[in-house]
Amino acid sequence: MPPPPGITPPASDIVTLSLISHTNAGKTTLARTLLRRDVGEVRDAAHVTLFNESHTLLEDDARLLRLWDTPGFGDSARLLKRLKREKNPILWFLSQTWDRLTDRPLWCSQQALKNVRDEADVVLYLVNATEPPEVAAHIRPEMEVLAWVGKPVLVLLNQTGPALPPEEEAAELAAWRAWLNEFEQVRGVLALDAFARCWVQEDALMDVLEPLLDGRKADAFRHLKRAWRRRNLEVFRHSARVLAELLTAAVLDGVDVRSETLLERIGIGRTELNKEYHDARELLSTALADRMVRATNDLIRLHGLEGGALRRLGSLAHEQFQTRQKVPEAIWSVVGSVAGGAMGGLIADLKMGGMTFGGGALVGGLLSGMGAYALIKSYNLVRGGDNRLHWSREHFREQTRLALLAYLAVAHFGRGRGEWQESTEPAHWNQVVDEVVAEHEEGVDRLWKEGVEKGAMPDALSKAALRLVNDCISCVLVRLYPSIHLRE
Repeated sequence: MPPPPGITPPASDIVTLSLISHTNAGKTTLARTLLRRDVGEVRDAAHVTLFNESHTLLEDDARLLRLWDTPGFGDSARLLKRLKREKNPILWFLSQTWDRLTDRPLWCSQQALKNVRDEADVVLYLVNATEPPEVAAHIRPEMEVLAWVGKPVLVLLNQTGPALPPEEEAAELAAWRAWLNEFEQVRGVLALDAFARCWVQEDALMDVLEPLLDGRKADAFRHLKRAWRRRNLEVFRHSARVLAELLTAAVLDGVDVRSETLLERIGIGRTELNKEYHDARELLSTALADRMVRATNDLIRLHGLEGGALRRLGSLAHEQFQTRQKVPEAIWSVVGSVAGGAMGGLIADLKMGGMTFGGGALVGGLLSGMGAYALIKSYNLVRGGDNRLHWSREHFREQTRLALLAYLAVAHFGRGRGEWQESTEPAHWNQVVDEVVAEHEEGVDRLWKEGVEKGAMPDALSKAALRLVNDCISCVLVRLYPSIHLRE
């Protein structure tokens, strides 16, 4: 709870983090991601941030976690010389005035360092991880400047690219830690990409920061750390409810169709009935696509992002995704992939006059000649206990897989990246999600059976779906980030 308006917490209850780096390394982008709101100016240019800017990361119960976004380093060697002159106030004043008129980037860097020295409890030093540390010539002199400041430094690897498997990320971190080991002020190295960080990595940041503080500052930070985690876990729980509602709706959704007549069973006059199945499948697919878009937009809102998912027309290459043996066409061609970058492939197929089951068109001649049971199976539909058409068990497994990938896509999307946009998910996400869904296959199938075959009440299904989703997401996150824990 924040203090009453106009009342600032005492200095001992304010923990200040100063974000600093070489110019154009993405400080303001990361600040936006951590703050969950747009601040400053983001451009692909040097010295975009010219002045120190203070932002409130979190305020709770009269404790304040503050983040300073500072101008980037320019010429670190010249900066160090300037800073050493501060012992002579007149010379310092003259150099400040001269630099402000003739070398604005250097003047801004001086202001940044003075702010870090005077304000920071911990320095967050951001580096561009696209190049190895030994190639980045600016890091060593900047480390000397930070040693002059005399504050603990936590190095954050930014611009790491697409999320890496845990073992590859660990190897990258180990290389940076080994290179930075000679600098005593560096107390830790973490990966925290402004574009693709996950909230559990923010919790890891809080864990590393805690031992860098002492006294009453440490007490204040422990309180703020718990509040930060509660906030993230609340978003996690709400996200699980969104996905549970999505899966519950999938097993409850169904379309009424009449039963086969005796003549239709032996192959006479099946065209009309088969068209009913075709239309039922179209209704179910459209409803599924709409639910998926709504759920994704709910996740986007919960994670403090802007923009939204759209159901766009367009086909998705079949070979991009796995297709289960018992699922003749991948679910991706039914609703598209929220995480993979194309929504509503089915809708496009229908407008083109047919369905593209992995490259083979299902057209009128096949509809009239295929038996009703075979046609239902080819559509991944079954008759439920209520004699309506529902999605098959295999298809529902794919929907579960899609829901987990959608969550990962949103949970890893940093606000500093701009408005939400769909993108191809890292390959190892598919592998991890496959493993987790396979391990929870019994629970997934039980949920489907209770809804489709037994007609369980919606409340009971929702509770079972929520338990299943919580377990699945937790397992996925632990696989991707083995060092994290999800308990409050």
